Amino acid sequence: MAIVDRCLKKTFPEDHHQRCAYAAFGVRELMRASGAAPEVMGGDFVAFIVGRDNCRAGMSGFAYGEGQCSHFWVECDGLIIDPGPSYLPLRSSYPTARMPAVIWSLAEPLPTYLRYRPKLRFQDDAAFSAENSIQARADAFLSVCRERSAAQRGHLAFPGWIMTGRASVIAAARRDDPWAVSALRFDKMTDEASLPF
Repeated sequence: MAIVDRCLKKTFPEDHHQRCAYAAFGVRELMRASGAAPEVMGGDFVAFIVGRDNCRAGMSGFAYGEGQCSHFWVECDGLIIDPGPSYLPLRSSYPTARMPAVIWSLAEPLPTYLRYRPKLRFQDDAAFSAENSIQARADAFLSVCRERSAAQRGHLAFPGWIMTGRASVIAAARRDDPWAVSALRFDKMTDEASLPF
């Protein structure tokens, strides 16, 4: 995810936070190269956000049109793999606390502060887009990811922390991470029936 994040910011400096499909296909590409069998998923997504001043909070997701997926992520070996939540603060209408990326086990129920609703599973041979110009741009992005991966020496850390389950959120809250502290409070106060899905 760290390599894809760097390539996304370099390729789309103005709006990398709106390119979750590119991020998902990039993660899939690099995971395949390492011998894994990842799948790109499309569907709906919302996560808890909190203002830096701790005065405003709510659920936020990515905008979408009728009949379209609002978000894309990767699933592999029973894990949701998604840098997308870390980009949500860039879309907020008010200053928002930094958020983590996600590598969450599907064996652990999703909490109230992180919701995924899959609608579409991309076939292994599925193209990024039926439109030639968009497919060409996606191919160029995937090439940049492969080149960066091949050139990478040593470990490249993702900018920020990665939420790997409830225990990781508790650990982040103990480090006084503002988002984690508020997410756990939100989880205690929120009834699942009140969530969008």
